Amino acid sequence: MSHVFHQLYYHFTWGTLDRLPLIDLPLRPELLRIQAEEVANRGGILVRHNALVDHVHLLVRLNPNILVSDFIGQVKGALSYRYNREIKPRLQLRWQEGYGVLTVREGDVPALINYIDKQDVLHEQRRLSRLLELLHAT
Repeated sequence: MSHVFHQLYYHFTWGTLDRLPLIDLPLRPELLRIQAEEVANRGGILVRHNALVDHVHLLVRLNPNILVSDFIGQVKGALSYRYNREIKPRLQLRWQEGYGVLTVREGDVPALINYIDKQDVLHEQRRLSRLLELLHAT
């Protein structure tokens, strides 16, 4: 494929089993380190990633010869296996079935990086907004 031009960006998201808070935030750096290693092991180029207590975001570039479903299935499986085995968290990390994936235009990558980086803030704002809605509804 030396004469093929490609810019294939993929934004993956997936959740923990039943969206339970299985990702211990103090251990997040270790989870992300393992994830970066597994992305590289499978031929992906990590652009950005983040994790909250109940889900993960992953932005990668992939070559066209990599089958997307195989790639993410292997990353998810290896990530939970290694995290549980090497880090030994208080709660065993397990994923829900499936994942979400969107292709991303190169021009949209900077905005998506910002979105991924600010997940903590965005989710806290959503929680506060829902709480205010509930308070005003009563």
